[in-house]
Amino acid sequence: MLHMNWSGVESIFPGIAALPWKKIVLTGAPIVISVLSLAFVLFDRRARLAVRVRKGKWCELTPTMGIEGLVIFRGIIEAYNRSSRANAIRDYRFEAKIDGKWQEMESEKYRNTYRTMTAEDEEVFNATPLTLAPYSGVELKIQAFVPIPSWTRGYELTVRVTIEDLFGKCYRVEVTAQ
Repeated sequence: MLHMNWSGVESIFPGIAALPWKKIVLTGAPIVISVLSLAFVLFDRRARLAVRVRKGKWCELTPTMGIEGLVIFRGIIEAYNRSSRANAIRDYRFEAKIDGKWQEMESEKYRNTYRTMTAEDEEVFNATPLTLAPYSGVELKIQAFVPIPSWTRGYELTVRVTIEDLFGKCYRVEVTAQ
């Protein structure tokens, strides 16, 4: 059994030696741990996405068939859910920097079908709603149209991609496409 000399402490805090320390520690420690855990969980419940450009050349510009001056922007970016709360992507917005001004691009959910001799493949761009599990990431296939009258191969375009999540927060990333 542990015996402590409380004479110095007793002079500062009278009656401290009479306190049931074992009982205080056994009931107080779990309460403190629970309060700290609850504070951490409630703090971490905020929606937090991180949108990043994928390394390498993953964004491209291609001309449309039949419509002169209309260009298709296609690419892949990455979105990461940095929260313990599930989230979803609910909207995409695109803007292109043409002649120093930001111009809204036409976009919606697109399904491109490719037929080969043996199979039919379908690619989905701007998928919504797209669910993100806690602490996970996903690649986002994006596509939009922009009118560029003077477009030629080698033209470089800066595109601003804005993603809106389930809670209405917007996240933005700028990509360069050729």
